[in-house]
Amino acid sequence: MSLKPLSRPLAVVDEIRCRRNIKNMVAKASKSNTVLRPHFKTHQSLEIGRWFKEYGVTGITVSTPEMARYFAEDGWDDITLAFPFYRGQIDDVKQLQESCNVRLFVSDTETVSFLETNLDKPIKILIEADAGYNRSGTSDLTEMDKIVSLANKSKNVHFHGFYSHDGDTYKVKGQNQIKEIIERNFTLYETLKEIYPDAKFCLGDTPSCCVMDDFRMVDEISPGNFIFFDWMQVNIGSCSINDVGLLIKVPIAQVKENLNQLIIHGGAVHLSKDCIKIGEVLSYGQPVYFDNGNIKAIPGSYVESLSQEHGVIRGTNEVLSHMNSDHSVWICPVHSCLTANLFGNYVKTDSTILEKKILS
Repeated sequence: MSLKPLSRPLAVVDEIRCRRNIKNMVAKASKSNTVLRPHFKTHQSLEIGRWFKEYGVTGITVSTPEMARYFAEDGWDDITLAFPFYRGQIDDVKQLQESCNVRLFVSDTETVSFLETNLDKPIKILIEADAGYNRSGTSDLTEMDKIVSLANKSKNVHFHGFYSHDGDTYKVKGQNQIKEIIERNFTLYETLKEIYPDAKFCLGDTPSCCVMDDFRMVDEISPGNFIFFDWMQVNIGSCSINDVGLLIKVPIAQVKENLNQLIIHGGAVHLSKDCIKIGEVLSYGQPVYFDNGNIKAIPGSYVESLSQEHGVIRGTNEVLSHMNSDHSVWICPVHSCLTANLFGNYVKTDSTILEKKILS
């Protein structure tokens, strides 16, 4: 049966796959006696958050105070802000403390002193440890020791442990390369464990949380992307394409057979500008065939460029042979976190609306 042509791009969530992803990560954490504290920046949805509760998750991670407030209003009362605390957030943090327990990231003594002076209630801090990714955090053991010593003398700032998110695991491929990257984090943690035996140790990136069988001394994991996965995670080796829980359905606007291109209504404001290089191809998304519960990449096709609203797919005949009856095509996004953030709501595979917010 032919459907009415699709009028706009849709972010479509497969609840069955998402629940399976949650269940698998909960089981993996439990097997290692590790607490799963998922990062909710990926989905930003109260309903999806409630799926986690059904599998026993009680603590979460978010990016911003606004995001923390959104989930706190739905009953989450143990929330980590996984972004370096800065002074402009102090009023938001104090407000959050009225409704939930909050944990903050710090990497210097000045931040600890500021929190001690400006907070009215005690708060837990995690030192963001940089094992080589060179984004935020610190690798200075002397500075870490000063932070711990100052927190131990403070009334309002309580040292909880260390956190590491090694984004270099997103730049490699295969389990062995992921494990090589994450080993430097374990090496740093082993050193810190000898110095601070009572500290908690936390790990945040999705690739390592997916491929590691033994989290060793890690007490908590906080991956976020695993709820949806994406084309990047498929190519890294974190998952299979049939684990992907978020696909973007886009209308086909023009066929340019002479150039082997399709123009889609699906640009950077829908798919983001994230891309990956596969061989000699730079891909901004992967057209897929989605039917009867199976997802398959369409061979010979890829999203080759994006402008604001336009997308260009290479592989005219390949994609048209799998075109949906509503004159659309499915795209597996390169980075589901950024892609999801661009949509005001989701549609589930049964066509019901799944509400979310854009909170970052």
